[in-house]
Amino acid sequence: MKKGGGGLGFVMAIVVLVIVLLLAAKAWNAVMPKAAQAITPGSSRQVDDHGQTGAGDAVRSGTLPDMKQMGQSTDQHIQQIQDAAKKQD
Repeated sequence: MKKGGGGLGFVMAIVVLVIVLLLAAKAWNAVMPKAAQAITPGSSRQVDDHGQTGAGDAVRSGTLPDMKQMGQSTDQHIQQIQDAAKKQD
């Protein structure tokens, strides 16, 4: 029996590592402009409001959000998605 391992497995591992590093570098370069903008002195460190802010306001005030209202909002959102899907067809 041969005691040494084959070289093909090692070469494949190196090729996979290079591919993963290239993809990671590509993703890193895509994120860098936003990251650089976020850390500039005097920049806003808050995320802009998006979606419904009522539940977040309720949690920050120490009370739980109204589950019935959240259910209705979810139902409205589902209906909007279904309407948009019908328009695409």
